[in-house]
Amino acid sequence: MILKEKDAFFGAGERGFYGHKQEQDVAFHLRREFGTSEQVRIIHDLLIEHDGERAQIDHLVIHPYGFIIIESKSIVGEVQVNAEGEWSRSYKGNWTGIPSPIRQAELQQDLLKELLRDNVEHLLGKLLGIQTQVGHREWRALCAISSTAILHRKQMPKDVADKVVKTEFVAKKVKELVGSLRGGLFKGRARFSAHELENLGVFLLEHMASLQTGSNPVDQPSAVQEPDMQAAPLSEPVPAISEPSSNTSAPASSLLTCKLCGKIDHLTDMYGKYGYYVKCGSCSTNTSMKQPCPACGWKSVKVAKDGASYTATCQKCAHQYLVYRQEAGRA
Repeated sequence: MILKEKDAFFGAGERGFYGHKQEQDVAFHLRREFGTSEQVRIIHDLLIEHDGERAQIDHLVIHPYGFIIIESKSIVGEVQVNAEGEWSRSYKGNWTGIPSPIRQAELQQDLLKELLRDNVEHLLGKLLGIQTQVGHREWRALCAISSTAILHRKQMPKDVADKVVKTEFVAKKVKELVGSLRGGLFKGRARFSAHELENLGVFLLEHMASLQTGSNPVDQPSAVQEPDMQAAPLSEPVPAISEPSSNTSAPASSLLTCKLCGKIDHLTDMYGKYGYYVKCGSCSTNTSMKQPCPACGWKSVKVAKDGASYTATCQKCAHQYLVYRQEAGRA
């Protein structure tokens, strides 16, 4: 389950563009493997702060046995890591040292662990009257490198080589680290309950929302950012959009308005990589049909199509509501 999609790119410069492209590619592979999973939850671009320190995690995987932090790195050329764990890369034949992405992910991991520890009584239950903790859960750090890079694995320290993976294999690596979701208890792996997984996801999203708005997390609704319809991974072609529903010139009745121009008419129902959305006939902007639940404000919803009607189901309170209907036969 994707709790927060990758943010759109608003920066400038070639370096920033390719860095964002790499993160999009990682997000794409994680979505394909875990997008419908109820037990593995993923947050992209997670901003956290604790004791005056702030960090942004490229990709956080929360699973029944713990956490996996993934740092994405766009590298064209060769990558070497010496016995001391020091990284270097080549670019157009020139070698330069770079900060260790693994160490960066580990520092983010430490900060996340401290943040959760200080709020654990609100997140996890008790066992035999004793508060359970997050410290003894499984904590992993990975670095996802561009698939076109050349990795000198044989020269890398084993503990580093085990944490470095090319983008195309990142979902497979995460799946291996998570392991069996059924047999873990028999191997003595401490496990989060479904309720605890929900608590962890909600807490982190609300924590990030409070940092972005400068308000108290308890006053904020659970904020799950919906994907930008035009921010598909650049390394993967966007699948061809299916033909719009018939009678596209007919007016529509819905909760939707164009997110750019605000118009409610001339919207055409479409389907693409991220699910159902509408395309504005006035400004050509795409707007997701995944609109927040009007009952509880939760943004994680599933949209289903029934004829000309599109209905959303809230993943938190199970409330169902009409999102959009293309009405035929009206002038």
